[in-house]
Amino acid sequence: MNDQTLAQALAECTEEVLEQMFFVRPLSDATDEDLPASHHLIADVDFAGEPSGHLILSVSQQAARSIAADFLAEEEPVLSEQQVGEVVCELANIICGSVLTRVESSALFRLGSPRLLPQGPQPKPQQGAVQSLKLWNGNLTVAMSTESSLCPAENESES
Repeated sequence: MNDQTLAQALAECTEEVLEQMFFVRPLSDATDEDLPASHHLIADVDFAGEPSGHLILSVSQQAARSIAADFLAEEEPVLSEQQVGEVVCELANIICGSVLTRVESSALFRLGSPRLLPQGPQPKPQQGAVQSLKLWNGNLTVAMSTESSLCPAENESES
């Protein structure tokens, strides 16, 4: 499995999870101009297996509140910051599990507990994929990186 295949799975899984579980339909892929330097919530999910790695999800504050309200069937003004953070972590967790299941269906993985990271620059994946989406009220970026290539046995047989 190459980074292009991972990128396709990340894009498909992110859009499916947003639409089916969080009732959000992305408007389009985001460009650098669509990604303002506004406040974002950033969640990280580590996973252990063959290969190990992590997923980082960054979502603008406004979009995070809207996603949380839709997911929890609540009005935005009544949501606490903790509730919004928990939903962002759950979104990261679900996307991570969905991508791993799609690209490594026969492998076993242990997903760590998702956690919010302090605001700051997002780490760039060493090996992996990034998907940025423009939402009606903000943006969302998901980056998945692995310590080694996915499907190492498959890659060795292709050489």
